[in-house]
Amino acid sequence: MVYLDLSHKDPKELDIKLGGIIEIYEKFMGDDPRKLPMKIFPAVHYSMGGLWVDYDQMTNIKGLFAAGECDYSMHGGNRLGANSLLSAIYGGMVAGPNAVKYISGLEKSAEDLSSALFDSAVKKEQEKWDNILSMDGTENAYVLHKELGEWMTDNVTVVRYNDKLLKTDQKIEELMERYKKININDTASWSNQGAAFTRQLDNMLQLARVITIGAYNRNESRGAHYKPEFPERNDEEFLKTTMATFKGKNQKPAFHYEDVDVIVNCTS
Repeated sequence: MVYLDLSHKDPKELDIKLGGIIEIYEKFMGDDPRKLPMKIFPAVHYSMGGLWVDYDQMTNIKGLFAAGECDYSMHGGNRLGANSLLSAIYGGMVAGPNAVKYISGLEKSAEDLSSALFDSAVKKEQEKWDNILSMDGTENAYVLHKELGEWMTDNVTVVRYNDKLLKTDQKIEELMERYKKININDTASWSNQGAAFTRQLDNMLQLARVITIGAYNRNESRGAHYKPEFPERNDEEFLKTTMATFKGKNQKPAFHYEDVDVIVNCTS
């Protein structure tokens, strides 16, 4: 825990420059930061990386484009301030026209496909939803989410140790097994918050495993990834982008690496 002492500053100046932050802090902590030191703790507010996209912002699924904070292309080992704005503007400017170009180049459109294809896809998703609604085990999705958050915060933020990463991966596997025994406690078919959260939790567990194993595999320190056991940057082995592929719910994600292109072409 770190304390930020602003008590020596003019309260009026603080209200002008930091009014919004002070108001939020007072609301959640019950202390006046104009008089008492503020408690500071690092928290996750952004996920670096994301979906792989090509130069047209298209993912590895043909016809599916991604733009903004969900794609990986704006990040290296760290995140620069205002990159969210950059990724949203640039990604949108590239993805939009290229999506139109892609659709225009297709020999067939959605209207040319059999309605049975769409009915089958809807049925598949409905079955997934119905399976979630019928979960009647003994576990609580919100408890599992809390445990996942605590383990990830303790072991998979900036400072990372391999032994703790391995234990975290084992914990995630345990949570995945317990996930199968969740009880929804709400069978409403409309606006069911518990069921929606349970569906999201499944994705959170998969993504947490990618982050944890990806961090374990990278034995170096770079940007927001710091391992005291490997305090130096290792460009020879790890000047690469970590790529993870989903192999199935009950399998580990598969990893491979893509070299980072550091060649800069200069023209006079």
